[in-house]
Amino acid sequence: MQRIFPLLLIALLLVSAPLAAQDGNALRDGGMEGTYTQRGRADLNIPADWSFWYTEAPRSEAWQNLPPVGFPHNGPGPNPHSGGRAVNLNKGFATFTAALYQQVSVQQGANVTASAWAYLKTCDIPDGFDNCTSAAGSGAYTRVGIDPNGGTDPYDSDIVWSGNAAPHDTWAQLTVSATTTGTTATVFLFATQQWPLELNNVYWDDAALVGGGAGGAAAPAAVEGATPIPTIPAEVGFVQPQTEQGDGSIVHTVQPGDTIDSIAVAYGLTRAEVLAVNPDIRDPRIIQIGQQIIIRPPASAATPEVTAELLTAENITAQEAGTANPEATAEASAAPESTAEAANNPPPAPVESAPPAPIRSVAGGDVLPSINPAGDAAQICISLYEDINADRVQEADEVALPGGVITLTGASGVVGEHAMDSSPEPYCFADLAASEYTASMQAPQGYGLTTSAQLTVRAIAGAKVNLAFGAAQGVLPVTPPPADELVNVTAQSDEPQTGTANPLPDNLGLILFGAAGVVLVAGMGISLVLRRR
Repeated sequence: MQRIFPLLLIALLLVSAPLAAQDGNALRDGGMEGTYTQRGRADLNIPADWSFWYTEAPRSEAWQNLPPVGFPHNGPGPNPHSGGRAVNLNKGFATFTAALYQQVSVQQGANVTASAWAYLKTCDIPDGFDNCTSAAGSGAYTRVGIDPNGGTDPYDSDIVWSGNAAPHDTWAQLTVSATTTGTTATVFLFATQQWPLELNNVYWDDAALVGGGAGGAAAPAAVEGATPIPTIPAEVGFVQPQTEQGDGSIVHTVQPGDTIDSIAVAYGLTRAEVLAVNPDIRDPRIIQIGQQIIIRPPASAATPEVTAELLTAENITAQEAGTANPEATAEASAAPESTAEAANNPPPAPVESAPPAPIRSVAGGDVLPSINPAGDAAQICISLYEDINADRVQEADEVALPGGVITLTGASGVVGEHAMDSSPEPYCFADLAASEYTASMQAPQGYGLTTSAQLTVRAIAGAKVNLAFGAAQGVLPVTPPPADELVNVTAQSDEPQTGTANPLPDNLGLILFGAAGVVLVAGMGISLVLRRR
């Protein structure tokens, strides 16, 4: 009977071990196994303990930067990395840039390490079957980050990021370490893509934040001046930096997927610095493919002129500047410069202040910044072309196809319908309020759509959005892949909730610990009885 006590002690240690392991992860529901809640839409369900962010940056194409769909994923294709669930974000025939994030209380000045498992599935489905191989050509990548300050902006320069990873058709663990600067740190699970494919999925599972690791901080920002602009590899983001020209200037030609912000990041600049040398960009949210963006002026450009432009970005008039700095005004008046010389050298034109980046956080309640260019209404212009080779790209010999019917629907219902004709010019729905709209195309008799039958876009006041649908003779219409089945959506709140629907997993360690105590007491009682015998 003396052997009972060592056995009971070993059992007690084994029972209490999971509790210590559970306490080691500071993230709530890192395994994505808890309750999922809707975030403003029935098709956007995220683990309740996680907040959600996505960007609706400007689009030169209708498929760029659309809001993703989110669901709990039970498998297969893929199976969760562990447990019964992983979280899935997806948007077929489109791209999205999104992040899950969670704020955690930490000790200031501590080294912490964040990790998560990610899985990518981006490909076109051949012959209508889900048997395609995930394609690196989509430009999709994932990364994990720690904001040591506890912020919620995934574009904050203080965030320490892991390397970019592209785990196509496989689970891969991403890890990063940082040193906290406050009492709160934020873990980000970030994903984006460059090109739209029929399947566009990212899965996350088994995220953790634990103490220890190498620590560290984000790399310092680029220093202004004559320091060469760093070259960032193409796989880091959307933008491939372009080389310096013979006169010392750098001019970037806008490519599909580029935005002012992504261009600035690729060259180590800020948005304000890019706009300062491109005063012709009146609205930084609207740029066109092929547009020339000045990154660095020619070497002969004088630095004082650039400085003057930056100063006028605050919309300070000459009178206000003189009032604010009378000594400078007196020096300017005493300068030996003739009226004729002043006329030949007018001051640079004012540069408008750039609005904040158009970021919407459903969890935080942010919305797109409002635009009011003289109250102009928006336009959505739609064309239907005969996609002869069914590649979803309009070639030079693929002309307008008559006979289709386009329907535009807004928040209040159907805006209008139009029967497409053979005119080479697109049909435009004009005088639209700035909002989201869905364009639905019905193919002509004997034709099937090669593109998606529905496209959802956000119309911006004063801007025109162009949408193109393709159809080919005798083909079946393309249908987006079905979303993962919704499981256990129990709440409708926009705000993340804490805890899970079932408290048993959270208290399993305590229950087993108590059971072990009962066994220990019972063993002691049995031992005493046997000794009396």
